[in-house]
Amino acid sequence: MPMMECTDLRIGAAAVNLHYLRHRGIPNPDDWTYKPYTITRQTGTGEVKGYGYPTATWTWERLDQASIGVLLDFFAADTDASVLLYISTYTDTGRKRTVSDFSCYMQRPVDGDGRAMYPGSVGQVSQDVTLTFTHLEAA
Repeated sequence: MPMMECTDLRIGAAAVNLHYLRHRGIPNPDDWTYKPYTITRQTGTGEVKGYGYPTATWTWERLDQASIGVLLDFFAADTDASVLLYISTYTDTGRKRTVSDFSCYMQRPVDGDGRAMYPGSVGQVSQDVTLTFTHLEAA
């Protein structure tokens, strides 16, 4: 079930040129996540602690090839696995949801790993497209 429409998500190659997804021709994701740490570990006392930088994801049930192309344009080369960029994404801060700006690494959405071709679309639509953002640092 899709979440409520996300209207505050932005992406850009620099903090000064963050643009809303809709202004880049990309529909709003159907789902998003934010974790304030990369991994968790349980201590000998049973306490769970979080370590590492925050991570985030944006997921679309279906995304057309033109929108994927806009996202892939951030990568300098077709072989780059990740790219440094800036995003504004939702964060959980207790009882409310806020939008925060971060520098981060966006992982390339590749077929079979966070993306699959939609049957019958002749390669023009992908399903279950997930963008993963790692090493989030406040911008």
